[in-house]
Amino acid sequence: MKKILAIDDNEINLELLHQIVKIHYPEFEFIQTLSGLEGIELAKQELPEIILLDILMPEINGYEVCAVLKNNPTTHNIPIIMISALGVDANERIKGLNAGADSFISKPFSRGEIIAQLNVVLRIKKVEDLLRKRNENLEHFIKDQTSNYQQHEERFLQISEHALEFYWEVDAAGIFTYVSPVVEKTLGIKQNDIIGEKSCGELFQTNHSGFGNSDGKPCKLELSCKDYETELQLEDRSIWLSISCIPIAGEDSEFLGLRGVCYDITKRKKAEIRLNENLEQIREYQKKLKNMNMELTLAEEKERRRIAENLHDGLGQTLSLAFIKLSSISTSNFSAGEKKLWKEASGLLNDAISESRNLTYDLSPPILYELGLIPAFKWKLSQIEDSMDIKTKIIGEEHLIQVRKEFEIFLYRMVSELLTNVIKHASATKIELIIGKNERDYLITVHDNGIGFDSRQMNAKLNGDGGFGLMSITERLDSMKGRLTLVVENGTKATIAIPIEK
Repeated sequence: MKKILAIDDNEINLELLHQIVKIHYPEFEFIQTLSGLEGIELAKQELPEIILLDILMPEINGYEVCAVLKNNPTTHNIPIIMISALGVDANERIKGLNAGADSFISKPFSRGEIIAQLNVVLRIKKVEDLLRKRNENLEHFIKDQTSNYQQHEERFLQISEHALEFYWEVDAAGIFTYVSPVVEKTLGIKQNDIIGEKSCGELFQTNHSGFGNSDGKPCKLELSCKDYETELQLEDRSIWLSISCIPIAGEDSEFLGLRGVCYDITKRKKAEIRLNENLEQIREYQKKLKNMNMELTLAEEKERRRIAENLHDGLGQTLSLAFIKLSSISTSNFSAGEKKLWKEASGLLNDAISESRNLTYDLSPPILYELGLIPAFKWKLSQIEDSMDIKTKIIGEEHLIQVRKEFEIFLYRMVSELLTNVIKHASATKIELIIGKNERDYLITVHDNGIGFDSRQMNAKLNGDGGFGLMSITERLDSMKGRLTLVVENGTKATIAIPIEK
């Protein structure tokens, strides 16, 4: 809020000024002081729009206060109106104006005079502030432009001493009228063999329409040429040039020729060519690695299934048979100690059968191969609900996910990994598995009501900076041309999208 400061040792005068400001200038805050020294400090701190200053005050008079404020860079732009009974004396008014006052009002003053003086001073200050702001902006602009010019000049001088570029001009017929001496260092051709002898199309071995036609002569050149790259075949080597040029026009827009510059970009182009070749090799290697990874994963799943079947058909059956035989033994003639051992052995066999069954399902769930994905998902959710304090729900189980057989185990593993992440990190009490599809993709979403994580963590995890779980999911999805999206919304939504095969 803008402020008006009044400095006067008479409280009645201060109250009168306060009322005038309150009624006629409600947008201003009125601040006051009875001391000149305190007024100086208030002016520095509050930076008021106007200062109303009395002359006759103890400690320091108004002339001295005005001189201090006008000599201070912080307050010298604040208008000061002196108000004093000494104003009837012309010499005192002159003394006040010489001290830096912008106006002088004699006491006793009229309300109308005060208002008129304040309006004039405020109007003048508004214009001065505007001009001052424009001058500051102009000074900053000039400083910036001067600094930029000096930097550009210094940069140009440094570059021109070491760069391998040459400048040239051709006439309307396309014949060189000037070429800088660096051309001999760049192309191995002397100036005298170019100027007046060669056309731009001939020297640059090109018919690019931006600066030359097929006959070597320049075109009308309504458009300029910028960073056109061409390869020149010289006698002993090839060289790459970057060519930029602009047309030269006469007073009547008559085409007079071209002015341009050529840069030797041979090293960069050769590096780009090698880089592109290396990138192509890397892409081929990546493609092979992805295929190998997919084959390795499939082989791993086959081995898991084989081990699971052996566990189920071999060890599982043996344990079950042992449990049946042990259960058939009559314990009526056993002592108390023998009965206890019999119960312990039966319990251990039962635990071993249960662990064998769980291990079989973890390695390769038979329900997936026998009944399909949806029943396998339902079994996984029921297993979580039975062993953890988490409620589970499957939505959209009527949607069939028709993918290749080898991809079904991938999807099952990915969903299992997402569910494991929820159990480990989300502190969730509810998990929903949502099955759906749109025109392009099958969609499988794991939605929990846990604590979630921030977007930076989410991007880092999807970009490969997370754990091995998410990394394995993205690797498998890449081989399936699918994608994973994570959204923090009432917990976390992890959605796997798999393209629908046509």
